[in-house]
Amino acid sequence: MRTMMLIASVAMMGAGIFCVANGSVAFLSLAFVIGIVFMLLGAFEILVGRRADFELSDADLGMTKDGVIMLLFGAAILSGQITDELSAQTVFALLLTVEGVLSFRSNWLDLMTASREQRIGVGTNMLMIVIGVYMFFNNSTLNLPATLLIGICMIILGLRRAAQAFTIEYNKPGFITGNQEKLREAEEDEKKALAKAKEGIREQKSAQRRIARIKEDIAAEENVLMSAAVTRAEREAERELEE
Repeated sequence: MRTMMLIASVAMMGAGIFCVANGSVAFLSLAFVIGIVFMLLGAFEILVGRRADFELSDADLGMTKDGVIMLLFGAAILSGQITDELSAQTVFALLLTVEGVLSFRSNWLDLMTASREQRIGVGTNMLMIVIGVYMFFNNSTLNLPATLLIGICMIILGLRRAAQAFTIEYNKPGFITGNQEKLREAEEDEKKALAKAKEGIREQKSAQRRIARIKEDIAAEENVLMSAAVTRAEREAERELEE
């Protein structure tokens, strides 16, 4: 599952880099590649969202929804519904902004107690929102090529998917290599348990040896004390006889 998401995110980032490298090319010339990548990402997200388990609650449902959106978005591009650069730029700006806003979590706002992953999530979402909002006003500001901005948008979307892939814990059984992965994890857990058991046995034997030595020392001390007591008793008896 995690591998599938990483493959999809790498494909998205690769297509984004390709668009950035060809920023002066018209969007329609790259529409086929962009549409294929979005449909691939959408299909993978739907499969992963339905089959994988996540550390984050409700993450599977959110990924499934994102997958449906990406799949429909890719279908719209491939079917020629988005042709001119202004429309493409506006649609991508809307996609990036909405996804950045909806991906925010309320617990991310407390940066003092947030984890490293949560801070990365905040930074990524803020970047998505800033670039998405800028794309709406690009024509009246720097007027950057639409294909360049679309490439940047795809790179950010790919990065977010790559980070999201690491929240996947394991595959559910019966899906691709889920059983094999669970078997390997179980075997690794067994090895760790055996190692801990062996270590426990070694510690137990070491403790038993220490106990035996301590008992021997105690017995030796008791013998010395008994011998001293007997010697004192004999000396006192001898003194009484002499008197």
